[in-house]
Amino acid sequence: MEITAIATIKTNEGTQSILDLDIPLLIDLVPARKFKVTQVLESLGHTNVEVESVNMEEYKAKSTVNGTKQDTTVEFSYALRHGDRLFELTELHGILK
Repeated sequence: MEITAIATIKTNEGTQSILDLDIPLLIDLVPARKFKVTQVLESLGHTNVEVESVNMEEYKAKSTVNGTKQDTTVEFSYALRHGDRLFELTELHGILK
């Protein structure tokens, strides 16, 4: 098992997908993450990508896909990769009783 960064991509059409970025760590700088959002969306066929930061983990993007305007949310997080499966890492708070 290894840790990998993932991007959860949500479109204004309601579709959601998870992309394994195949890197162990994301740089904690907004410009670097904006670049990564642009890179991810362009690899999926988006053009004219404009990105704004909501916070360090969530970004909103406006782009064009096949001539249609698209609003997309990209959220970064981490997962354990085991073979071809991903197990998203989340923090557990307040579970002790």
